[in-house]
Amino acid sequence: MAGISLVTFAIEYSFFKETPAISHFINIMLYACTGILIYIILKRLLMRYKYDRWYFSLPFVATILYIAHPIHTEVVANIKGRDEIMSLLGSLLSLLVTLKYLETGKSKYLVYSFIYFFLGMMSKENTVTFLAITPISVYFFTNHDLKKNLFTLLPMGLALLLYLVIRQSILGSLAPDIPKELMNNPFLYATISEKFATIFYTLWIYIRLLVFPHPLTFDYYPFHIPIIGWGDIRAFLPFILYLAITGFAVWGFRRKNMYAYCISFYIITLSIASNIVLPVGTFMNERFIYVSSLGFSLMIAYILVVELAGKMKDAGKHRILMASVLLVILCLYAGKTIARNPDWMSDLTLFSHDVKISGDSAKSTCSAGGKMIEESQRLKEEADKNPALKEENDKKIREYRQLSMQYLHQSLKIYPNYVNSLLLMGNAFFEFDKNYDSTMFYYKKILKIDPNNNLVYGNISKIFAGSKDVDLKIRTYEDILQLNPNSYDANYNLGSLYGRFKNNIPAAINFLEKAIKIKPSLEAYKDLGVAYGFAGQFEMSIKMSENALLMNANDADVMMNIGMNYRALGNLAKANEYFNRARQINPKLQAGN
Repeated sequence: MAGISLVTFAIEYSFFKETPAISHFINIMLYACTGILIYIILKRLLMRYKYDRWYFSLPFVATILYIAHPIHTEVVANIKGRDEIMSLLGSLLSLLVTLKYLETGKSKYLVYSFIYFFLGMMSKENTVTFLAITPISVYFFTNHDLKKNLFTLLPMGLALLLYLVIRQSILGSLAPDIPKELMNNPFLYATISEKFATIFYTLWIYIRLLVFPHPLTFDYYPFHIPIIGWGDIRAFLPFILYLAITGFAVWGFRRKNMYAYCISFYIITLSIASNIVLPVGTFMNERFIYVSSLGFSLMIAYILVVELAGKMKDAGKHRILMASVLLVILCLYAGKTIARNPDWMSDLTLFSHDVKISGDSAKSTCSAGGKMIEESQRLKEEADKNPALKEENDKKIREYRQLSMQYLHQSLKIYPNYVNSLLLMGNAFFEFDKNYDSTMFYYKKILKIDPNNNLVYGNISKIFAGSKDVDLKIRTYEDILQLNPNSYDANYNLGSLYGRFKNNIPAAINFLEKAIKIKPSLEAYKDLGVAYGFAGQFEMSIKMSENALLMNANDADVMMNIGMNYRALGNLAKANEYFNRARQINPKLQAGN
């Protein structure tokens, strides 16, 4: 659930409609507020560390390192990333007012804690980790009584409970569903052993991206991250590393060691997105480390500000060295962020760039292929409106079409049953070449996987709307029935086609009856009423038509059909009654005369 961020989007839309610049600006402002809040909180927590200059202080250096880190580009540049920003804001505000309560004893701060924590939870569930981070932060950096410290968890616990009640009332269950589709469950075909080996590989990548944030990509779906086993050093060494740092955090907990706090912050806040606690639907994502990177930034700042000062007796030289190292880090961070931001300008720029990084991902190649199709369509429409652009656009269209097919083939090579790629491949064959056979080849593959895929049926209807080849339509829908005998669309369309174009009334009635059993609908009842009328079964025709009227009491065509059936039965009074009712609705109808 990301309720609060969706509310903000709705408010923006009501005032500014679709104006991405406004949304980006709001994200930037919220991110700036996050930095200010982090600085304020760290100043309260780190009062034991004294500094001559505020801009060389531990709170400021940690904050500036966090705000500048390129790993946050996705959260800020992607409008949807607002849920992450607002979740952290709610978490930090709850921590801040908790500190104020402990300092003043004023109960109003507990009320504020409840409100902020609840708003954080309603933004994103990551907020729940601050149930641990808040008391740990108080324990490490203040001398407040343990009992009083734990008491401050009460309003946050109540906020969590309220959130869970709301969540269950909307979703019906607190337990997350485990999808049976690879793009939403990357460990679908992995053993338990492989799952956890791969998870520790991703946990290593998180550390690598914090230290060296390159390359960055939106896509860590199968199989940009490969499934690996414990025999792979990429799983075994990260496991040892995390075991070691966790052990150190436990050892340093009683000693209130700064490194122990930073590690604890990192591990606790990352845990909920690690796939160890709960499935998150993908191997990993850069936005998942948005909060955890604060622990990393604080650790680097501590090394620069405190540890270096302990090693160097000359304060002036320490400041020069610290400023030099910090300047280099910030320049590298800024360079990477500036280089990465243009990739997020649009879906086209993002997908076409990141597919070169995540070329082994079925999702990335599918997204890039789909976007190339859209772009070629846009360029064609643009050239149709302005013939002067035709030559230039045609060249780009050929390039985009070639790339789209290349990417979609690659996506299906990675994951042959990827429904989105199969659908786009079918769409591409129709859009580019009007190749019905190839289009239907891919659509039928989808129906073997998902017999009730509404997008396939909708696309087939749109395609056939421009075709006069009745035999092709009948052949296609009969093939679909082989895959899905309970397809309403196939049965209804076959009934309609056999009746209207082949004059095969028995076949029409057979298919329309099956369609109604699957899904009673106005269109099926209307057509079946007509079919029974042509078959001379006038009473059945009236019955089916009356069923249609129950769905739409003002359908004049149905009334006319009932009138003609009554006339065929010799009941002229009833016939005229329905003819008159029909003409009251539509005076142009003359069939009853």
